[in-house]
Order: sequence, then structure tokens, then C-alpha cells
Amino acid sequence: MTPRERVLAAFEGRRVDRVVWQPRIVHWYEVNKACGTLPERYRDMDVLEVYDDLGASPRSYHWYNSAIRCVQGQDVEVSTRDQDGSVVTTYATPRGTLREVERRTEHGTASYHTEYLVKNVEDLQVLADVVSKQTFEFDRGLYSEAAERLGDRAESIVTVPWLPLLRLIIGYAGLARTVIMLRRHPGEVEEFIRVMDESDDKRFRLISSSPIKIVNLGDNIHHDLIPPPLFKKYALPYYKKRTGELHRAGKLCTSHWDGYVRRLLPFAKETGLDGIECLTPEPQGDVSLEELKKALDGIVLVDGIPATHFLPLVSYSELETFVHRILDMFSPRIILGISDMLPPGGDIEKVRFVSRTVEEYTPP
Repeated sequence: MTPRERVLAAFEGRRVDRVVWQPRIVHWYEVNKACGTLPERYRDMDVLEVYDDLGASPRSYHWYNSAIRCVQGQDVEVSTRDQDGSVVTTYATPRGTLREVERRTEHGTASYHTEYLVKNVEDLQVLADVVSKQTFEFDRGLYSEAAERLGDRAESIVTVPWLPLLRLIIGYAGLARTVIMLRRHPGEVEEFIRVMDESDDKRFRLISSSPIKIVNLGDNIHHDLIPPPLFKKYALPYYKKRTGELHRAGKLCTSHWDGYVRRLLPFAKETGLDGIECLTPEPQGDVSLEELKKALDGIVLVDGIPATHFLPLVSYSELETFVHRILDMFSPRIILGISDMLPPGGDIEKVRFVSRTVEEYTPP
């Protein structure tokens, strides 16, 4: 079987010749490339060649995401500029101007907000106007280019932004400001969430008509960001709506839960998700493998090996024991990977070691 076939078999619960091993190493590659610290054998390779050398499958949204393009409304002017290691983005609209600042991390491979677009409830209304006018386009040329590059290494996946409340928390306003606005201006926040949901209707209709097979909701779920009461009110209805329409279009749907999740796992089966990406067991996460097994109950576990197992503090023998244990518990409904990703200082040879371990493992 090809890795692509193994991915689809995992979602269908079919036996496979070998569990697909799909570690996320792009961040490791980019940071070490920027620092000039890639191992000698990889210095002239692109990241797909590194995957091939390691005997592993890539998570393909890194290549397919650009095929879904957001187009701003005609009366919205977006400008960006570099400023002292930060990217300053400005949205100028007839209703007002918004500004955000994202600071590049040390090696320039990622960024984080130092200033959010939304500073007050008035900004929320301006942003609602921006969001309501956005449209979406599918770039078939970029899709075909990605499909040609990836071949049968992986099935096509596209990641979409966080569900609306988390988009406000993580992308637009920050946690503290969102909580304050929810308390003081619940009506305005609810209206903005409705506008985001209507905008997502356009995005999901486009994806549903595209050849993309798997849709990943990049939600970064953590039960302190969206505790059970908020999850039940804002996440569950959204999940049910989106998974339902994607299933009707013949798509598979996953979500990225990369934080502490013990308080939210009881709702996993209600979401309609086919798989959950990045769920992190102890000691890095807050749940045991047994708790994950019970909560998922047929939902595909995507990833599952704590990233800490790829640091020097964990031996190869301990890593091998963990791999056998997780495969015994979750096969065939598992796409094995690193929760969340290989750290820049992680041992790349452990990735090769897991490849060999998986190859020698006999699925039940």
C-alpha cells in the first residue's frame, strides 16, 4: 500500500500492511536550515527529500493550503510592511482602519501577535465589515502542482482557520480582550461570530466542491482557552454543522487539539469529527493513552507520540516501547505522528528509528 492508501484505510477502519507514519518535521527543517544546523546529509535536500530519506509521510496541508485563497472586498485596502523585525498589517475600510503587529521569532520561521486587530468593540464592528465582504477562490494550478509534488506520499489535506470564537481569541483580539468583550458586550460578540460563520459558509462551499479530500480545522483546542461551557455553546454546534456538510460532500474532517484537553474529551464523539490531530498524551499532555482510547471510540488518532520523546531525555528504548504500546491500542484507526511536531532541537534520527519500528510492527 502507498502512504496515501494507508491514510484513507485508517479513516475507514480497514487493515493496513503498515501503519502510516506521518511526523511533522517542517518546523524542525525550517529552523535548522535558517540556523545552518541541518545535518550534513540534508543540507542540499528540500523537506520532501528529507521525508523520503527518513521513510516517512508528510502532512500535506503544508503544500495544499495555498490552493484556497481569501480575497478581500473591493473597498478594503490591505497593506503590510516590515518594521524592526515585525510585520505590520493595516486594513483600511470606509468604516475605519485596523492594525495588527506580528513579531517574527528569533529565526524568522514563525511569528506571534504583539498587537491585535481588535482593541475594542468598535474595532469588532469594523472587522465584521471586512470579514463579511471576503470571498474565496480555489487555485487549481496550485492544487495540481502540490498533487504532482506529493504523489502518493500523502492524501490531500487543507487546513482552515480556527472556529469563530477561537479565531477571535487567537487571531483577532487575544484571550483577555475576548473574555472582557463577551462579558460586557455579548450581543456584539455574538453578531461577530455570526458574521464569521456566514463567511465560513462561502469557504466551506468552495472546499466541498474542490478535489481536496481531508479538511483540517486548525483549532488549537485547549480547555483553558475554550472551557466546557464555551465549548458546548460555540464549538459543538459549529463542528456538527461543518462535519455534516463536509461528509455530505464526501470529505473527511479532522481538528487540531494541541493543548490540555481532559475536560473536553467527553464531547469528542459529539463533534462528528473523523479524526483529531495532535492529541498529546502524558507526560507532555494531560491525558493518558487509556483516556484517549476511551474518548475517541473509533475516531482516528492523528499523531500521538509526545514531542518530548524526541528530545535527549527519552531513550530510544523508551520511545520504542511507547510506539508499540500506542500502535497496539489504536491500530488500525491511527495515523501515527508527533504531537505536536518535531522540536528544532529534536533528534531527527529518532524519526528514522520510528520508521523502522513501524515497518517491523505487525498490525493486529
